[in-house]
Amino acid sequence: MREPDTPVPDRGEEPGPHRVDEEPDNARRITFTIAVLVTLVFLLITAAGLGRLLLGDDDAEPSAADPSPTGEEAPEEPETTEGPGGGDTVSDPRSGLAYALAGEGWTRLGDDQVPPEYTSYTVYGSPEDPGAVIVTGGEELGPLEPLAATAVSMATRMVGHLATDGGDLWVEPSGATEVNGHPAFGATMGDDSESDEEAYGRFLVVELEGDQGAFVLGLNTDGGAEATADIDAAFDSLTTL
Repeated sequence: MREPDTPVPDRGEEPGPHRVDEEPDNARRITFTIAVLVTLVFLLITAAGLGRLLLGDDDAEPSAADPSPTGEEAPEEPETTEGPGGGDTVSDPRSGLAYALAGEGWTRLGDDQVPPEYTSYTVYGSPEDPGAVIVTGGEELGPLEPLAATAVSMATRMVGHLATDGGDLWVEPSGATEVNGHPAFGATMGDDSESDEEAYGRFLVVELEGDQGAFVLGLNTDGGAEATADIDAAFDSLTTL
C-alpha cells in the first residue's frame, strides 16, 4: 500500500538580493531647482558689481564745490564793494576804471541789463526811470585824433542817447587832466532850459595802453542836488585798475 505524499511546507518566495531604494524623483527636482536659483542670484550680484565698476564716477552726484548742478560756472555778479567812507565802490574791470559812490539811492545794474555800448551802468532812483546815471565803458582811440576832440565828440553822442526828455543840452570841454598817470580829457554838460531841474553832467575819457581808452559819464537830469554832488564825488575818486 502506497503512503500518501507528504505535502511540502510552503516557505514562500525566495528572498532576492537586498536593493537600496534610489532618491525619489520629487527630491531630485527640488534639489535641481534650488541649484538653478542660487546660480541665478550669484550671476545677478556679479553683474551689478561689474556695472558699478565700469561706470566709475560717471553717475556720481555733483559735489558741493560745483558752482551749479551741471558743473558750469555761474555768471559773475557786478563788483560793488563798500568804500572807506561808508559808500560803495564800483569796480569795472572791463573798462579798467573804478569810482566811489558817496551817497545813497544808487543801484548798479546787472551785466545782462547794461546796454552794449557800456560796460557798467549805475542808476539813481528807479531803474525804469532814473533821475541820474553814471556809466563806464571802453573805447578804441584813433592814433591821429587829439584826445580833446575825441572827448567832446564822445560826450555829445552819449548825451544824445541818454537824455530823452527833449531838452537842449550843451557840451563844452573842461580841459586836460590825468588819472593815475594816464592822460585824460574832460567835458561838462548842461542845458539852457528854464525848468527847476537843470541837467548836469560830466564826462572823462582816459588814454590807457596803446590805442585803448576808457570813459566815464555822469548825467543828472532829474536827481536834484544830491545826485549832482554824488557825480562830482565819483569823478574826484576815479582811478584805474
